[in-house]
Amino acid sequence: MGKKYDAERAVGAEEGERYRDQILAFMSDWDHVAKYLLTYRRDGSPRMRPVNAYMVDGWHIQTVTQDLHFKTGHVRRDARVGYLFSGMTPRHRGNDPVSIWVEGAAELIEDQDVVRPFLRWREEVTHTGENNPGDDYVPFLIRTTPLYLRAEGFSGRRSPVVYTDFPGIAVAAGA
Repeated sequence: MGKKYDAERAVGAEEGERYRDQILAFMSDWDHVAKYLLTYRRDGSPRMRPVNAYMVDGWHIQTVTQDLHFKTGHVRRDARVGYLFSGMTPRHRGNDPVSIWVEGAAELIEDQDVVRPFLRWREEVTHTGENNPGDDYVPFLIRTTPLYLRAEGFSGRRSPVVYTDFPGIAVAAGA
């Protein structure tokens, strides 16, 4: 066999830790970062859609959904999800935005005693209101525990920061 390809080797764990706060801040940026959720249909085919995602409790990601949304049913059947966080501004070398890919285990939270305080917190932070589409709307939360994270653009070109260990958080049930 030929040479081993290692031009995109991840930085070491110690160096990766230096970027932790910067990565979490990027993922929490509502104004300059586009966020997409990947779920799986009944037949196993992936579906990705734009969402609002909020970092809570360190690495956990929460997304508001509705009882009627397809993504709600997808998560109910299959806890595997992915998130893409993509900067909306190109970096200096061209059209190559900073991005983060997260694979995780999702938990669907339907308990309104948990959902409503989160919606109030979101309203205080974003000043956008609850964004309810109507009275027939029942909000739920998709709470994701990360299992893998790859951050591009934090430690130089072709030197991603990769996390596979997230100390202090437990994996969601059903993962």
